[in-house]
Amino acid sequence: MRQYELEIHVENDVYLALHYARLLMNELGFSEMEKQKVLVAVSELTRNVLDHADGRGSFLCEIIGGHGLRLVVRDWGTGIERLPEILHGEPSHNRRGLGLGLAGAKRMMDEFHISTSKEGTEIVGIIWKGKAPQSRRG
Repeated sequence: MRQYELEIHVENDVYLALHYARLLMNELGFSEMEKQKVLVAVSELTRNVLDHADGRGSFLCEIIGGHGLRLVVRDWGTGIERLPEILHGEPSHNRRGLGLGLAGAKRMMDEFHISTSKEGTEIVGIIWKGKAPQSRRG
């Protein structure tokens, strides 16, 4: 299984995460639309580590099943308060990303799971080549 992993501490780590995701998407032959969705999600999720966990986190990007890409972003912050509201699009007050936040990243993925506690947060997103993400409303 091909993968890249890095610690997220500073802004340049976000760019490196985007680069790693792009390498794997090119290897899988993702369409330009699929690539843009993944890059938006990677940007939002890794910037959240900088904004909300003081740069204490990690990023993993790996090929799964021969035609899917799994993103795993972990942080050692204090957890996500108001998670249901945030996932339904209520804005965060400390944002440097593209303005889409967790709700936007979730919409970009075919599968999206969040585990959060006072010890930190883990977000797993999966996108399958050639499969349009289903609506995440409701």
